Amino acid sequence: MQIHQLLKEGKEFLGSRETASLDAEVLLAYVIGEDREYLISHVEEEVDVADAALFEKYLKQIDRGKPMAYILGEKEFYGLNFFVDERVLVPRPETEHVVEKALDYLCANDRAGRRFRVLDVGTGSGCIPISIAYGFSEAGGEIGQIDAVDVSETALEVARVNVSQYGLEEMIHVYQSDLLENIEEGEGFDLIVANLPYIGEESGIVSPGVKKYEPQAALFGGSDGLELYKKMFQQLRDKGVGFEMMIGEFGFGQRKELEGLLSKYFDQEWSVEKDHAGIDRIFVIS
Repeated sequence: MQIHQLLKEGKEFLGSRETASLDAEVLLAYVIGEDREYLISHVEEEVDVADAALFEKYLKQIDRGKPMAYILGEKEFYGLNFFVDERVLVPRPETEHVVEKALDYLCANDRAGRRFRVLDVGTGSGCIPISIAYGFSEAGGEIGQIDAVDVSETALEVARVNVSQYGLEEMIHVYQSDLLENIEEGEGFDLIVANLPYIGEESGIVSPGVKKYEPQAALFGGSDGLELYKKMFQQLRDKGVGFEMMIGEFGFGQRKELEGLLSKYFDQEWSVEKDHAGIDRIFVIS
């Protein structure tokens, strides 16, 4: 079957999706090992039977809700490509706001000889610390060390692949920790970033595809979605872990309860900021 015929069938099969045309093109290009531009200039090229069958298999998986990133084995985040699979949550564009805010802080406080110490809690694929390290380096700054922790050993396997891919093994230390459990008492960081699971098990709305394919432990944060943040805030207090700034992501409709937690646990100034879609998305403690 020719490329244009397969694309036509793919678009029709995924017809209910807003991105049906794009998805079909991306999948077919991936299957035959070429880019999308190649498809346009070789519309009459024959695709062998095995590749056509694989293309149809992937179409069915996408139609059932499987994230494209899991099929392709990668996801772009903050202009970088990251390896991802079912062991980690697919990086979301709204999380880039955490990186942007972190870089704002680092650049504003950069001075000759300062080497920042950063902690990323719930690192998953490692996309946040890698993006921070990469972005700050491009701005001419230097980070001394980033500790990237996660409770899931399987997620950390993915993070280590990405850290290695960008040659950041000496800067980014990846290790297992249930939030701050394995952080030393009295430890101090310039910056702490966190994108913990924040979907409420009782009230959170999750698409069937996300619930079926993405790791549950990376999605749900207890009954109200903020249980892990409560636990981390308590650990900060109990262990006397210090920081100059903390940036964390939270979910839709959680602002009021989160503000109550911030008032309870922190004497420092804090604020809540919206993402680029105008939705309350991150908290900043400084």
